[in-house]
Amino acid sequence: MGDEAASVQAMVEGDDARFRQLADQAPLMIWRCDAAEHCNFFNRPWLDFTGQEMEAQLGFRWAELVHPEDAEARVAAFNAAFDRRESFSIEYRLRRHDGTWRWLLDHGQPVTVGGRFTGYIGSCIDITETRQALEARRRALEEREGLLSELQHRVKNNAQATTSFLSLQASRASDASVAAALRGAATRVMLATLVQDRMFHIFDDVAVDLGEELASTARTALEFTGRPGLTLALRLEDRLELPVAQATPLALIVNELVVNAARHAFPDGRAGTITLLVRQAGPRTGEVVVADDGIGLPGTHTRNSPQGCLGLHLIPRLARQARATIRFEAEAGTTAKLRFACGGSP
Repeated sequence: MGDEAASVQAMVEGDDARFRQLADQAPLMIWRCDAAEHCNFFNRPWLDFTGQEMEAQLGFRWAELVHPEDAEARVAAFNAAFDRRESFSIEYRLRRHDGTWRWLLDHGQPVTVGGRFTGYIGSCIDITETRQALEARRRALEEREGLLSELQHRVKNNAQATTSFLSLQASRASDASVAAALRGAATRVMLATLVQDRMFHIFDDVAVDLGEELASTARTALEFTGRPGLTLALRLEDRLELPVAQATPLALIVNELVVNAARHAFPDGRAGTITLLVRQAGPRTGEVVVADDGIGLPGTHTRNSPQGCLGLHLIPRLARQARATIRFEAEAGTTAKLRFACGGSP
């Protein structure tokens, strides 16, 4: 029996020696602890990182190298995982041999041999540069947000001042057509500012739900005109997502179309309906339709590049910014159809 015990012991020691040899060659910092939570092994990359011999870190002594601000969270995470025999991942700072604090990502895994829990084995990687890069990006985003907020504040103030000036000039104009033009310009400035304000907090690389944005734009535009008896009908048939740079000019176009319809399609206070349709018109093609059941455009304005009021002059230019085509139809009212490339429904 003594020979058998000695043979088993030799096998265990041989396996442990091979494990230590392989661990020392690994490109990771590796540690191991027993079932009593005492660390009994650190590989060569770990020892090189800390600059201490293994004997100085065995048991719980290695924890003296953990940053004081991270020690409590590390112990709590380790104990919770140890009690449940579960794997864990935690980030903490460990003092390097040169005295600097480095962030480590420590992943531990329970070890079972022959159905018996024998402890944990773990590996660490240095993530300091990654965390520094993320922190730098966070600070840059905060700075960008601050600058944009200041810019947006100034733009809104300037827009309000411009609107007030145009309204004042309109009230003083002796010519009715000039007064109407000035009031129209004031409305256009304010509505464009509202569109920009909604888009402001969306990053350029984030997609916008076009239907929801245009529905909000159309409601605001119709309310701003102050025309009673008009109804807005929304038909958001498909979910289309567009980048801000493309969605913004489309929203400005909807602004112009709704305001133009409310002002010119229903003379003498007549009632009517303005319809907004958003749908998928084909593979990777979206369509926005603004239609009214008013008196329609005069025959000279039924071309794809309509002439007439300032708003209709602006629309083709905005369509080019949105990489869209636009077509006007004047049958049983006026219909404007915009088509553009999009990613389609998600």
